[in-house]
Amino acid sequence: MKEEYNQFELHYFFSDNSHGFDAIVRNECEKELLYLFEEVSQDLEIKILIEAKPPQNGGFIEVWEFIGANKEMITLLVSILTFIVSRIPVQNKKLTQLQIENLELDNQLKKAELNKLGIKNITEIDENLKNKIIEFLIKNYKIFWRRSNFFKKITQYKRIKKITINKQFNYKTTSEPETLRLGEFEQFILFDENIPDIKGQIETIDLISSALKQGKFKWKGFLNSQIIDFEMQDESFKQHVFQGDIKHNNKVKLNVELNYSRKIDDTGRIKITKYYVPKVKSYFIDNLEFKL
Repeated sequence: MKEEYNQFELHYFFSDNSHGFDAIVRNECEKELLYLFEEVSQDLEIKILIEAKPPQNGGFIEVWEFIGANKEMITLLVSILTFIVSRIPVQNKKLTQLQIENLELDNQLKKAELNKLGIKNITEIDENLKNKIIEFLIKNYKIFWRRSNFFKKITQYKRIKKITINKQFNYKTTSEPETLRLGEFEQFILFDENIPDIKGQIETIDLISSALKQGKFKWKGFLNSQIIDFEMQDESFKQHVFQGDIKHNNKVKLNVELNYSRKIDDTGRIKITKYYVPKVKSYFIDNLEFKL
């Protein structure tokens, strides 16, 4: 009989053998998993409805049902989600180089890569196909960031001693659940939220104000209609400004080499934490360009 799944079961076990679960912690854990489910389904371009079923006793059991037109795709999705959430990673602590490179990959290229897997009209699932899809998904840092957030939540809630994860069809299971115990949760957590700087971008900054004293004071300007603070690291250009060689008015623009540092916040969004200019290539006053 061909295996079929439409539900993801998560069972929390508490150290005091009770069934109550702090409502805020429970909702935070559920939020991270739902975002993870959504990210995977979007990557695979599967249209689904995720329906929460009534919690069950026995520790605390959560069941989510996946509803969609293609039963094979739903089975594949539940199988992959079970694998991603339960398989202890070989690499941890920080994003892999492959995931970092994938941050900047164009969505059309990602879709082209997905299409090569041929999962649009699948009628049968095998391990080879599932492994290829997992290789595709692990490039998406958001999936593993959400998983990391989930395990951060349950690690901080000291009553949870273990969890089990299983795939099922209408509450019927055909395999043993995957079990993770306290002490293994930390292996899923990404601790390094910083990602490599973007360097060497050529941009034009419409200057608002410069720092006219020595020190690491921030300059301010418009970049693509957004106000930014940035660190001017071009010492030669700064000396011209300090000495009054470059007169400022409200029409000064800088043609610069721009670098910026980034980090991933708790929601999985990439945020720029610092702009810095190692080199001013030229500047404009009243639309007249002056080379440096």
